[in-house]
Amino acid sequence: MCGQFEAALYLNYLKNTLHLPDAPDQVEFGQPSRVVPTGGAPIVIENPESGRLEVILARFGLIPHWYSGALKDWKATTFNARLDTVTEKRVFQGAWKYRHAVVPADCFYEWSGEKNTRRKWCLTRADNQPLAFAGLWDCANLTEGEIWSFTLLTRNAGHDMVPIHDREPVILAPDQWDNWLRRKPVDLTASVSLRLQAETPVAPMQGSLF
Repeated sequence: MCGQFEAALYLNYLKNTLHLPDAPDQVEFGQPSRVVPTGGAPIVIENPESGRLEVILARFGLIPHWYSGALKDWKATTFNARLDTVTEKRVFQGAWKYRHAVVPADCFYEWSGEKNTRRKWCLTRADNQPLAFAGLWDCANLTEGEIWSFTLLTRNAGHDMVPIHDREPVILAPDQWDNWLRRKPVDLTASVSLRLQAETPVAPMQGSLF
């Protein structure tokens, strides 16, 4: 699973690479911020009307377009979508077919160890290249109004991640970004072969999001 990450540090790089238009005022390029479930993060999508790639601010935790109730009543845990079952889950099926996202990040966090001695790890690309997660997005009209949201795809952990956790986010290489956003074939199994570096763990914690 991937439940916390630092967003936006590499967003300018991704924006320039994909020749994206300016972002909305609420998206601050180059300012890392901790993103947790139900929080907001900048993501890159293909605008379904214009076909142009653009940056939007979206909620971490996908709410499908067919849900029209109140935000407080949406209880499903949808910040991660398993690559091996995503096509079977109604909540993700429309987004998997039509709405792909790239979620830029500086690093992501994971925990290891027993419940009372868990340790937090910060993971980055070992080659210092940008992290770009493969995501899905959706837009729902809720009681409170329109809300844009996203989820991160996850898969079985690669060899660098196994000592820490049994799942990892799907990470896209730069030459995959455009194809993924435009729903062209992308080898998502190869994307996670990119090495991640587990850095020195920070202070022990007494709990976890997971």
